[in-house]
Amino acid sequence: MKKESSNNLQKISLTKIVYFVFFLSFIGMIILYATGTFKVPTISPNKTIDNSVNVDHNHGSADLTVLNEIKSLEVEIKSHPENLGALLSLSHLLNDSGFYGKAIENYKKYLNKSPNEVDVIIDMGVCYFQLGDHDSAIKAMEKGILINPKHQIAHFNLGIVNSSKGDIIRSQEYFRKAIKIDPNSDIGIKAQNLLDNH
Repeated sequence: MKKESSNNLQKISLTKIVYFVFFLSFIGMIILYATGTFKVPTISPNKTIDNSVNVDHNHGSADLTVLNEIKSLEVEIKSHPENLGALLSLSHLLNDSGFYGKAIENYKKYLNKSPNEVDVIIDMGVCYFQLGDHDSAIKAMEKGILINPKHQIAHFNLGIVNSSKGDIIRSQEYFRKAIKIDPNSDIGIKAQNLLDNH
């Protein structure tokens, strides 16, 4: 009888231990999730879609400081709509923070007043790409190339977008053009690497 009751106590203790370990694991997972351990970082390119080429913009998701800066720029533009510098800064900040739709709206406003800014056109194309709108991205970037046929980043990005769209032949054409513009630049070298791996 004593042995049987001792076995029951061991079973109860073992069951309690298993539940306790499960409970602690569950709490630990909640804590890790709440602290952002499992959060996937946001990619925020500036002019080049390929994140490994762009080393000067390494932003995560928007924080309170960035949101305050966005609000401040919006107020500035509302009171001074002619301030193209503030409009462009707002557009870039929205782009870098992952607000691609809002960035596109503001890039369009800027381009209505200054239509031949190739870098701005390309940045807008990157936003379209980030939203999965390959056709609009290609249209914007090709417009940039019409204005400046030697814009290496535009050619490179068109290679990326066409590759992502599944058009490998056009992708390779754009990578070759990017290489031809300057084979020794970071973009030229990256384009060559991508071309070699297609």
